[in-house]
Amino acid sequence: MIGITGIGIVSPYGIGKEAFTSGALARSGINEFNTGHETKRGGFIRDFYPKHIIPPMKLRKMSRYSQLALVSAIEAWKDSSIQGYYKTSDIGVIVATGLGSVSSTDLFYDGLLEKGPDETNPILFPETVQNIASAHISIEFGLNGPNTTFSQAGIAGEQAIFYARELLNDGLADAVMVTGSDELTEPLFEGMNILRILSKGSYLRPFDIKRDGILPGEGACSLILERITDASKRGAHIYGVLENFGFSTEAVDRFNYTSAESMAYAIKDAVRDFSPDLVIASANSSIELDLKEALAIKETLGDIVPITSLSSLTGFIMSSGVMKVGSALLFKERSIVPPIWGLEKPEIEGLGYIFEARELKLRKILINGFSHGGSNICILLKGWDEA
Repeated sequence: MIGITGIGIVSPYGIGKEAFTSGALARSGINEFNTGHETKRGGFIRDFYPKHIIPPMKLRKMSRYSQLALVSAIEAWKDSSIQGYYKTSDIGVIVATGLGSVSSTDLFYDGLLEKGPDETNPILFPETVQNIASAHISIEFGLNGPNTTFSQAGIAGEQAIFYARELLNDGLADAVMVTGSDELTEPLFEGMNILRILSKGSYLRPFDIKRDGILPGEGACSLILERITDASKRGAHIYGVLENFGFSTEAVDRFNYTSAESMAYAIKDAVRDFSPDLVIASANSSIELDLKEALAIKETLGDIVPITSLSSLTGFIMSSGVMKVGSALLFKERSIVPPIWGLEKPEIEGLGYIFEARELKLRKILINGFSHGGSNICILLKGWDEA
């Protein structure tokens, strides 16, 4: 059995677990800033320059994507009190990202095309590869266990967590740092604008009948995973355990989601004979995704289970699977869940949408991960006290 013993979050609410939890209960993290496009809002982290956490000399050479990842990893490492317990060769680092550092890639190749190879800035190049964040994290803590990076659009985070669990179950690592990180940049807005998936009204409304597209966000979350036997032996605080995973896939266009039936299959595969007390939905204000997910939840779980959405707090972050798990466990600790900010009138009525912050006794929590391109992963969490 695999447990989570450390959580670190960087979000539009700020750095740390407390900033995230208190902020999420009070308001949406979506804010207004200069995007360079008609859509003027997203989940942007203001005044993020963590020189009190990362030395300024190192910070200047890192992309925002890497900075977010490393700060969340440092927060999780401290939270877990894992320092010195395991051999560094037995601790793995698994990173999830949707796009890595779009800004560094844009700057590097723009310079290459305009000035040629002799004039472009070589310092930018390491930050163009998606596995740079896992390198920074490994170097920071001197870790040389298994190391890899996942990038599969909206389920990269869920994939990374599943892979980490398998490393631990197979005895290939004694602990694993799992990090999900994505940055918010003008090139990202440009690409989403071309694809016509942004909200023209600059509002993010998961499940709402008036939703008209997504608003991207940025942030990072890191989790420390360990075998329960080892974590208990060292007296670690165990936030919760990974109970089940559910999978499904379907051949669809790269920008489309699977059918509601395929999503329902993944939910059933994860919950099995259990009944979750909360669903952290994948819904991100997409016209297609939100409708299909609502239908899948209705088919599998009925109309009673409470539902909230991380995207309504942070904007759509591709690697958000890691943050969904981290946030779910924080909500469980406090027995309170934030609402789906922006939801007023659901398209599919009669489900357990949370409209106002609600106190809930959470034993089992379902994390839905549904990605465009045809892949779905759901995760069932439960409290250590329920194991």
